[in-house]
Formats: sequence, structure tokens, C-alpha cells
Amino acid sequence: MKKIVVWGVLFCASFLLFLPFSLAQEIIQNAQETQGNKEVILEQAEKIRYDSAGEIFVASGRVIAIQGENRIQCQELTFNLKDNQGIFKGEVVVARGKTEIRSSLMEGDFDAEIYLFKEGVELKKEREEEEGETSFIFWKAPLLYYNGNTEEAWSEEGAEIEWKETKIKADQAHYYPENGEGGEKERIVLEGKVFITEKDREMEVTKAVYYLDTEVLEAEGITRARFLIEEKSEE
Repeated sequence: MKKIVVWGVLFCASFLLFLPFSLAQEIIQNAQETQGNKEVILEQAEKIRYDSAGEIFVASGRVIAIQGENRIQCQELTFNLKDNQGIFKGEVVVARGKTEIRSSLMEGDFDAEIYLFKEGVELKKEREEEEGETSFIFWKAPLLYYNGNTEEAWSEEGAEIEWKETKIKADQAHYYPENGEGGEKERIVLEGKVFITEKDREMEVTKAVYYLDTEVLEAEGITRARFLIEEKSEE
């Protein structure tokens, strides 16, 4: 997510206090045309309020904001222009490419490009397999961090992850996308109490790395493991 500079147009519109969005949007768009392209667009809201002295912008009611590659929906958006930080509340949905994240609350630092999702977090990421098929990573957590620069995601207070036939529960989980320049593979690093199940195979460990491209799991601190061997039928 790129640094926000869009709301600078509102310095010349401090009288936009709880106006209907249709009227406020027209004023903002006219100001934008005179100041060039902006990096954030408020596409929809029922009400907006701008505090010129405090440099704080508030939009409420079915808010839709477009920022770079991100489409953000929520019920209330509060943005501090001085600190370049935003708080998004109520039915938050962030769509970015093939990744979608839902939660009740999101806090964003648009300088560091680190975003914190809280309360009922659900991440869904679409992946393209080598055979041309599509698979999805489903990730649930009470709290999740997302890096807009690297597209890394991590949970430090528990996580439940499902991908294909694999189910994972871990105290901590960190997703790393593939980095061609650094030679790093797409993977999920798991730590703490880690439980992994796949079909009739189970494993309990303290640390594991799951490589998604090759579907290879490397684990340490094995507490228990059970592998069911399927018998071949005689013809």
C-alpha cells in the first residue's frame, strides 16, 4: 500500500461537516482535478467530516476507499493526515489482487505499510498451481499483521490455516511469498504448539516450515506423529 496524500484537497474544504456524500464528493473531485492525480480515492460514504485544525478526516456509512491496488470497505474510516495513519471499523473488507482480508477492525500505518487486523480475522488467498488449477489458502486468527510492501502475513496469537487437504493450528504463523531475487520459496513458518493434519496423517511439533510449491514439510521438536499407511488392493 502506497503512502496516502489524497486528503490534502480537503484543506480547502474544511466546511464539509457531515454533508451528504454526493455533494461532498463533487467538491472533492473538482479540487482533485486542479491538484493532479491522488493516491487514494474515497469512492463511497454516507457522511464525511473534516477537522482542519486537527487534520483528521472521518467517513462513515458504507465506506469504500480505493488505495493503490487495494479496495477497502468498512462502516467507518478515520484518517490522521499528520501521522499518515488510519483506523477502519465495522465489517472491514480489504481486497488486493488475489488476497482478501476480513475483520472487524483494521489499523494502518501508511508510511511503514504495516496493517493490523483485529477481531474475527479471515484471510483468503488464491493460488495458481503449475497444472493451471486454482487453490485457496484460508487463514483465521484473532489478530493478523499484513505487510503491504512484501505481502507477508503473520499471526502471533494463534492461527488456523487450511490449504487443500492440510489443516494447521499454531500459536504463531508467518506467511512468506516467493522472492525470486532472494531465492526464497513461498512458505509458511509455524511455531509454538503446532498441529498438522492431512488426510489420516497427524503431527504435533514445536516448529515447522511448510513449502507450498513442493508441498514439503520440515519440522522440529516432534511431540507426536501418526502416519496411516494405505494397503494396496490385490488385483
